[in-house]
Amino acid sequence: MKLVRKMLLSSIAVLVALPLLYVGPQDITAAATPTVKEISVALPLREGKLMEEDRIRQLANVHIDHYLAQDMQTHGMQLRTADTFLDVYDVSGNLFAYLVPLLDGAVEVGYITIGALEDGYDAYDIFIGDGVVDQLRAQLKEKSQGAEAQLVLIPPMQYLIKSLAAGSETFTSVTLDENRPPEDVTDRVQDNRAEINHLYSLIRSEENRLHIEQNSAMNAAGSFTGERASVEASAVVMAAVTKEDYALSTERNFDNFVPVEYTTGRYSYGGNQMWWPDGGQKENRGCGPVAAANITAYLAKVTNPSKYGKLYTKSITNYTDFLGHMDTMYSYISPGPFGETSVSSFSSAVEKYAKDKNVTLNRVTSNASFTLDNTAAYVKAGLALNSPVATLNLSKFSNYQYEWHWMTITKYYRDTNDNRWIAVSTWGQRRSINYRTHFNAIDSFFSLGGGFMYFK
Repeated sequence: MKLVRKMLLSSIAVLVALPLLYVGPQDITAAATPTVKEISVALPLREGKLMEEDRIRQLANVHIDHYLAQDMQTHGMQLRTADTFLDVYDVSGNLFAYLVPLLDGAVEVGYITIGALEDGYDAYDIFIGDGVVDQLRAQLKEKSQGAEAQLVLIPPMQYLIKSLAAGSETFTSVTLDENRPPEDVTDRVQDNRAEINHLYSLIRSEENRLHIEQNSAMNAAGSFTGERASVEASAVVMAAVTKEDYALSTERNFDNFVPVEYTTGRYSYGGNQMWWPDGGQKENRGCGPVAAANITAYLAKVTNPSKYGKLYTKSITNYTDFLGHMDTMYSYISPGPFGETSVSSFSSAVEKYAKDKNVTLNRVTSNASFTLDNTAAYVKAGLALNSPVATLNLSKFSNYQYEWHWMTITKYYRDTNDNRWIAVSTWGQRRSINYRTHFNAIDSFFSLGGGFMYFK
């Protein structure tokens, strides 16, 4: 099964001035072009109604009690929300989300970003890691010296800091990777402001409003007794879907995915393109080769060593060995100036590598239309085979980090109220993303495409 988002060449090529970035005809699978009606119903964030703080906590608690209660990074923790949140804005200064620190006892262990609007997304992403919220606070504090600073989110998981001083605004990337310094992305944001604003305009919808109401009821049903509890519980039952939890075997066993020891005693969650010491080219173009290295190494060492073992014969934890494997995959994929932008050519390169290693390995394809449920079914099918799923997001915003980027999906989770999360390996870290926001970023009007791919 292969699901790839169709490029809107006539609408986008002029805007982004990258006419060579396209998904070829062999990649297109019945992706619908947005209609005039879909574009005309855009709702400005500035006109959205903000929810009260207690309701934000309710929404956070739904995810704490379901996804996070069973996730490998937080299993067994007694999680709760912090007393204060960090405001999250769009690039124009409109508040639309809150970054909610998560506590285990008295210790901050990460965050979940919850939508602030009554008809917006209920959640965006989760990052579990010691000190990550302190890093965000420190970067905000640094940028607020002599200026007004705001934490900005470009969905699904790209954070920036906007600084306002003397009537001038600048945007700086937020980095939670110790090896990647913050970067001034002002020009890139300004060049793509129309696309960014259009994405924000699609956040508010009646569907999202109903979803938030159902999540609020889901949390309240566990908090009240008597007649009110019965009413709230009935609302939840009416909206209930079957819980789904698909994950690689390492996730189910609470083990790390492709655990490379990049410094003494510290292990990554998959490869990291920042390990290439070339000063830029491989770092900027290497996310596709890293995903390919992750997948082939995992198939060889975990999924089926007797069938796939020749794909990677060295130590999966040794930094030098795995960096050499990343180099090999880079030579096969050979990314262009803008990286690897085709799911089809990525797949061909992985198949060519496997053939050269005398291993039978093929992409799994289908002509299913590019929808939320179809892509989710595809991801689940790959994970059920213990095969990591590569995903490409060609949304064109600041062209930094999590946009224009390959990642490796290791888990798909859906609770009984239809909240969907994926865990991914990206930049050597494990991140959790709201699957709806990830899908919508790929499928948005200004996206140049993207898709999903696994092998067997």
